[in-house]
Amino acid sequence: MRNSLRTHLVVSVFAGLAFIILSMTYVLGVTLRLQQIVNEQFQRELSFQELQQQVVGSRQPLLDYLSSRSSQALAALLVEEQRLRELLPREVPPTDDPLEVEMRELFSHLAAYIDMIQEIVFLKRGRVIEEYTRLYETMEELNQHISDQIDRISLSGLRRELANYEVVIATSRRLFFWNLLVITFAFLGSLFWILSVIQRVTEPMDRLARMAGELSSGNFEGEDITVPAVREVAVVVDAFNTMKHDIRRYIAEINKQKQIEQGYLAEKLRNMKMEELLKRMELYTMQAQMNPHFLFNTLNTGVQLAITENADRTADYMEHLARFFRNNVRDRNLIIPLSQEVAGLDSYLYILRIRFGSVLSFEVDIPRDLAERCRVPALVLQPLVENAVIHAFKGISRQGLVAIRARQDGEILEVTVEDNGVGIDPDVAEELLQRKPQDRDRRSRVMGLENVIQRLYFFYPNRQDVISLESTPGEGTAIRIRIDPREEPCIPSSW
Repeated sequence: MRNSLRTHLVVSVFAGLAFIILSMTYVLGVTLRLQQIVNEQFQRELSFQELQQQVVGSRQPLLDYLSSRSSQALAALLVEEQRLRELLPREVPPTDDPLEVEMRELFSHLAAYIDMIQEIVFLKRGRVIEEYTRLYETMEELNQHISDQIDRISLSGLRRELANYEVVIATSRRLFFWNLLVITFAFLGSLFWILSVIQRVTEPMDRLARMAGELSSGNFEGEDITVPAVREVAVVVDAFNTMKHDIRRYIAEINKQKQIEQGYLAEKLRNMKMEELLKRMELYTMQAQMNPHFLFNTLNTGVQLAITENADRTADYMEHLARFFRNNVRDRNLIIPLSQEVAGLDSYLYILRIRFGSVLSFEVDIPRDLAERCRVPALVLQPLVENAVIHAFKGISRQGLVAIRARQDGEILEVTVEDNGVGIDPDVAEELLQRKPQDRDRRSRVMGLENVIQRLYFFYPNRQDVISLESTPGEGTAIRIRIDPREEPCIPSSW
């Protein structure tokens, strides 16, 4: 049934189209025949008009040559003669048609006229005045006769073709009328057949669409669709009924899986909360890793200074020491203004200058407006300076220098801590820059530098160049921090 329906549709459509195309082709053929008749008459009339113009146009060059005998006039006359010869037919078959007989006579007169042109040129060159004058008068009469003869032939041919044209026009009108009727009936018949086939297909599909609307509204309990239809539509209906049963079964399975997933999500949420708590504890642990040896050394220096020097300087020293302690035990704000970080660093550097004297020098180049506009993670500068003081100048005799600089590179804040110490081994530097969880048992070197590195990785997990380390053994180390102030650090909302 499926193939027969398709074949029937295809044959019916193609048969209707073929009939319409054949009818239009016949109409086109008749139209072209009419155009051919008109075109033949037009071409013949056009050739006679051209011949008449050439004959009349040859008079002036002939008169110019006879009156002036110039080479230019002779050339123009010979050109006109050549054009007239090209208009002569090579061969005119004998016929009993009066029009054709008259045309043979016309071409004969034209040939004689061309021969006269050659003869009068010869007489002109020989200066036989009386002969070429008499011949010129004869040619004038023949020229007029040829022109009149062309008019008669054109008029006779036009009358004959007009009679034939009226017959063809009447016949073509009848053909146009009948062809229009045939095309109209063929179109209406094809349209009726196509509409009937569409009705046989769309009626069951309409019922199928209504049932699909019920399914979309959530009603999966309706009865199966049973319609008498062609096989193609029946296949669609069976597939729809099967789909409805499958959806009903899938919904039941989804509801069951939903209950299982709710329990899984609850367990996953508990695990996430536990992981967040562990990360928070890890961060607190990193921030709390202070080097206790520094505190003991600074207190011992303060005592010695109080004994050996005046009380004013001792007071300044102890005041900076107190500021430093307050800076380290203040509220645990993870992100602070850069100016606040610089203030704590100033107190720390004052203590170091007292402690090391001329052995170490420190440079700070951080613009005030930049420090007030930008925010950084807390306790990132002091551990880097401390790391340089403890490890960078072991075994060297030259004066040490630690430089802390900040600048703005486009929208990026760039902070650099640089020293001229012994440098860091490349393998150690590569290990320090790896992302890893913190280990509370690491050595003090790791507690300063790697603590800062891992905290920066924690706050800016998507920025690969948040911190870099450039070191040359024997020349020094530069640690560079790059932060985009527009980027929010990765901090849980509950912190």
